[in-house]
This record gives sequence, C-alpha cells and structure tokens, in this order.
Amino acid sequence: MKCKKCRREIEDNSMFCNWCGHKQIIASDDVRVPAPQKKGNVWVAQVMVNGERKFVSAPTEKEYYAKARAVKSEQIEIKKAAPRITLGMAIDRYLKDVENVVSPSTLNNWNSYRKTRFSEYMDMDIGYIPYQQMVNKESKIVSAKTVSNSYDLVRHALDYAKFPRPVVKLPTIVKAERKWLDYEQIQTFTSVLRGKPYELGALLALHGLRRSELLHLTAEDIDVDNGIIRVRGASVVGEGNKLVSKKSNKNRASTRTVHIVIPRLKDLVKGKEGRLITTNPTTLYGSINGLCERNGLPRVGVHGLRHSWVSLCFHLHWDPQTVMREGGYSNMQTINEIYRHLAAQDANEDIKSMQEFFTT
Repeated sequence: MKCKKCRREIEDNSMFCNWCGHKQIIASDDVRVPAPQKKGNVWVAQVMVNGERKFVSAPTEKEYYAKARAVKSEQIEIKKAAPRITLGMAIDRYLKDVENVVSPSTLNNWNSYRKTRFSEYMDMDIGYIPYQQMVNKESKIVSAKTVSNSYDLVRHALDYAKFPRPVVKLPTIVKAERKWLDYEQIQTFTSVLRGKPYELGALLALHGLRRSELLHLTAEDIDVDNGIIRVRGASVVGEGNKLVSKKSNKNRASTRTVHIVIPRLKDLVKGKEGRLITTNPTTLYGSINGLCERNGLPRVGVHGLRHSWVSLCFHLHWDPQTVMREGGYSNMQTINEIYRHLAAQDANEDIKSMQEFFTT
C-alpha cells in the first residue's frame, strides 16, 4: 500500500508510515467532509481527496456522510464522474440522430417543444432534475395535451441517453368531443361551399381523405373516367411551416383507391395539372371553419369533414369494413366511436317521436 501523505510504498495494513510517520488508519468520525446539498432525491457534495475532487452522492444525508468519510479516508474508491449531460443536450442528440427517420411534421413539433417547453430545466443535468416538479410547473401554463406531448420528447431523449425513466404523473387529458356534420348538415355545407376557392379541398376531405393526403394529390392521381382517387403518399408541414412530401402514408391501410361519390369533384378536377391543392393548410382550415360558422354549422375543420364522411356512411348503412377500406383506417376505433355516437343520437330521436305520439 502507499502512504496517505508521502505516497511511498509501505507494508499493507500499516498503522504508521515508516518513512514520514503519518498515521494511516483514521477513525471515520474524525474525518471532516463538506456538508451536502439536496438536489432532487439525493444528497450531494464534492470531497477533496489528495488534491482531486470526488463527487459523492447518496439517497439520505446520513448515508452521504458515511460514504463521504470513507472516500476521504480512501477506504473506498469513487470512479470519476461521468460527463455532465443536460436535458437540452440529451434532447438535441436524440433529435439529430432521428431527423431522417421520423415524420417531418413530428420533427417540427419536437423542435418547437425543445425551444418553448421546460426551458427552466434545459441546462440542468438529467440526473438532478425534479421531473415531477418540472411537469407540475408546465401544467400551470399550457394544456394537459401539450404537457403530455412535450414530456414524450423528454422520455425519448432519456431513453436514448440510457438514463432510467423517472416516475412522473402527467396531468389527465380531457378528450375533446369530436365535431362533424350529420347528413343534413353535409347537404347544407356542400350547397354553400359551391364556387368557393377551397371547394375542391373540402370535397376531397368529404371523401374521407386526411389533410396530409389531399395536400399531396396531383391531377394525375384522379381518374375521372373511372371515378377513382389514388391515394399514394402524403405532404406534411415541416420546418419553417413548409410542406414536405413523403412517399409513405400514415399507415399501410392509407395507401388505397377511393371511389368518387360526389359528381361535382369530377368537374373541379377537369383540366387541372400538377398539385391540386396549393392553398396554405392553415388557410384551408380557417376557410372551412368560417363557412361553417356563417351558416350555423359546427366548426369542423378539414379533419372534421373526414369524420363527417364516416357519419354519412352510417346514415347510408355502409358496411364498417367498406368504411375502413375506403377511409384508410388501420383499426375500427374511430369508426366505432362515431357510429356509437350517431346510433345514440338516432335512438334519442326515436324516443322523442314516441313521446310526441302519446302526447298528441
């Protein structure tokens, strides 16, 4: 072993150094160490050992003092601390490495969360962040859904850094009620829509197309003679709010052939070339909502028109499997939800009609 003072070689378990006389074994209570600070769930401090700083941490204050004294008296060895990784560094590394394998729209959202959410904690080491406190603070200023989506990015980054996931309770998301037009409202909507600059985009959505799908369509994707729309690929909003084209759709079922059921659509497509919808997605959404509002209809936006198509399928007694195939759904969840809602609505009308019968 080496003398704790002069560092010369001496016999193992020596009480004193035979070179300088320094006492080798010291009672642990006599060893002075700095008082720790509580960071998150641990007690931490830096202990000087032979001119070198050793980072000591423990889950309780008592355990810290025992461990720190053992380190100070060189009874145990502390490995050099791993390089510091802040939350911002962890997220940046993750985003850089996945930028070519995730959807441009997803990447755009994540970059936005990186800039605007949990900003107070981005420069803190991932090992000392009070994650529940971080979530609680953010929940006071943004919606539960935004907190949940933002924290999903944090989870991905921590997993990528091979850091154990902290146990965190997220705020409960109150699911917003889906809005769509029933069959009578669809008739009103299509009549007041006629001749508007955004009519084509709205009618494509009323064929069950997603926003990303109709933004990607070209005139060549529509076969007017055979009355079909070939849905291949998608266009999503990427960095700088610019449209980015993707060869793949949302899921495998999304690549499909949709039959044209509104004759007016054929008239609007004739003579067109290239991309069909050149309107900004936000403008299209706002225009549809404005038209609905002016005519006493629910503000359904583009995606609400897709659900309106499902409601019309229910009214016309379409087989759910046909709805699933034409709409590019990978499962029946959304279809069943709309069908159940409309079935309950029809049941209420039936009960009301019988009550009126007996009243009169």
